[in-house]
Amino acid sequence: MLALIALAALAGVATIFVPATDFMGRIALTLVAAAITIAVALPASSRLDHEHTRPAGLALLAAVVPAFLLILLAIWVGLFGFRRWEWYFAGTAGHYVICAAAALGALALARKPGNRLAGAVALLSAALCFAMGFLGIWVEALGITGFEIMAQFWASAWLIFWCGIIISACLFGLGKHTAPWRWLGVIASLLALAMGLWGIWNKLSDPPMWFLQALFVGIAVGVCNVLNTLDFKGFQRYVALGTMAMVLASFAFATYLNITTIGFKGADFEQDFAARLLAASCIISVCGLLAIVIFLAANRRALVTHSGAIKEIKDIRITCPRCATKCDAHVGSSRCTGCGLIFLLELAEPRCIKCEYNLLDLKSDRCPECGTPVAESIPKPVR
Repeated sequence: MLALIALAALAGVATIFVPATDFMGRIALTLVAAAITIAVALPASSRLDHEHTRPAGLALLAAVVPAFLLILLAIWVGLFGFRRWEWYFAGTAGHYVICAAAALGALALARKPGNRLAGAVALLSAALCFAMGFLGIWVEALGITGFEIMAQFWASAWLIFWCGIIISACLFGLGKHTAPWRWLGVIASLLALAMGLWGIWNKLSDPPMWFLQALFVGIAVGVCNVLNTLDFKGFQRYVALGTMAMVLASFAFATYLNITTIGFKGADFEQDFAARLLAASCIISVCGLLAIVIFLAANRRALVTHSGAIKEIKDIRITCPRCATKCDAHVGSSRCTGCGLIFLLELAEPRCIKCEYNLLDLKSDRCPECGTPVAESIPKPVR
């Protein structure tokens, strides 16, 4: 990967001195694309070594290859006289990357208990978005229709995508919590999708007041449902409840403006006090959501480094040093499935020899608490 980046730099410099600057520029872009593709594929390939992460690794690798091929076509098709098609392939590649990333997230969500339906809806919306966007790009590229139809395809694609994401948020945690008000967001989002598609393809010019109102209901219910489903305690729970309150306040102000201005038609947002309240509540809501993301990352880190997580490990994937058979060995005593060699396994978390600080997942070579070198630490067996 580093070699490809170095070659890309050399190719970029060569474009200054070599007459065939167009050719050398394409080589530089190809090398950069290859380096980025390898950087994405490396973590995916490492996931193939473990049974529970193998499906995610295979899905990521399967998504990377078409993206790289589309980027290559966007870079090189113009060299053969199809310069206009460069933009079509580039647009297809960018559209594919966004939809593929959403699809991978949907697959990960669908694997979690209680979120299969939410993940399936998000996956379907990403697939339909890509299909509609792909048609929007290539019906105009092949001369089948004009720019107006292409714009309708694109508008439909992203309307389906975002309405699907909102419905997925409303269905989040369906197996854990049975809050009946989540279905209000699902129905409102479906109505917004139907009204939006009808308006796009029938070229309606009326103010989209009811479409926006249905969309506001879906967004408010979806965000509140996710925040209500996440398992927070103490101060984090109060932040989540405060964020929910600000989301509902934003919904109330947006509803007031939408109805009084008939779809925000001719609204004077600089002079309207309700518009300022809407802006303030939206800013607070976004800040609260960012805090929630930080809490989730911190909680996940704490879960990994907590000694209780080590106690939950029951099996270890190892390779027998005698016959090279890969097998799942139980913590304690177990046998190799190939040759019968007995394994005696015990897990321990690294602790600082001076202050007993937990050094699990630490990237530094010294204890962050007292500065003692990690190499001098001794393991504390988990009983």
